[in-house]
Amino acid sequence: MPLFESKPWLSIEECCRQFYDSHIFHAIINGIDGWSIILDTYFKSIADVDQSFLSVDPTLFRNEMTALRIELFAFACSKNSKTSKYAIRQSFFTENYLKENGRLDIRGIMGQYNQAIAMSATMNASGKPTPGRIGEAQRTYYNLMKYEAVKALEKSLGTIITEDEQFIGCSNHVINFIGADIKREDSVVVKLLASRLASRLECDVNLKPEALFRLSATIFGFYKGAEEYLKSINLQG
Repeated sequence: MPLFESKPWLSIEECCRQFYDSHIFHAIINGIDGWSIILDTYFKSIADVDQSFLSVDPTLFRNEMTALRIELFAFACSKNSKTSKYAIRQSFFTENYLKENGRLDIRGIMGQYNQAIAMSATMNASGKPTPGRIGEAQRTYYNLMKYEAVKALEKSLGTIITEDEQFIGCSNHVINFIGADIKREDSVVVKLLASRLASRLECDVNLKPEALFRLSATIFGFYKGAEEYLKSINLQG
C-alpha cells in the first residue's frame, strides 16, 4: 500500500460537478439528504441564540444558503486557481449546471453576494467606502485591474467578451472578485456577506449579535470548505 494517495486530476468542470453533486444538489446518502441536514443544523444553531430567527422562511433560508455556498466556492476557485481561465470556466459551468438542474434562480441570488464581495475591495473595517484620496486611489487601481483582466481574458479565450451575453455575465462575475480578500484581518468580506444575508432573510433589524456571529462563522466555513476541497485535487486542462 502506498505511503500516500496522489490527488486526483480533474478538469475544472469535473471538479465543480463533483462538488455541487456531492455537497449540495444530490448529497443523498442512504436516502438522507445531507445538505438538508446541514441546513437544519445551521438554522437551529442560530435560532437557539435568537428566537426571532424562527420566523425566517425555511425555503428562503435554503435558497440563500445554497446560493451563498456556491458563490463562496466560486470565490475560492478564483483565489486558488493558477490562471483566470479556470475561474471563467468555473463560472460558465456553474451557470449551465444550474440551468441543467432547473435552478437558474440560484444564479440570480448569487449575484447579490457577488456584488457584496466586489464592494469589499474598497471598503474599510466598518464596511464604509474608504474615504479621501486613499479611497479614490483604491477605486482607480481596482478599476484598472478589472479592465486589464477583461483584456487578458479576451486574449486567452480568443474572443471579445462584450460580444456574447453569457461572456459578459460570467466574466463580470469573476472580475468582481479582484481586490477582495476574505482573509483580511478586519473580516470586511464576511461582515458584508452576513449583513446581506440577514437583510435578504428579512431579519437584519432584530438579529442579535451572537446570531449574526454564527451566520458569519458559517459563511467563512463555506469558503474554507471550498478551499480545502480545491486543495484535495489537481486541476487539469
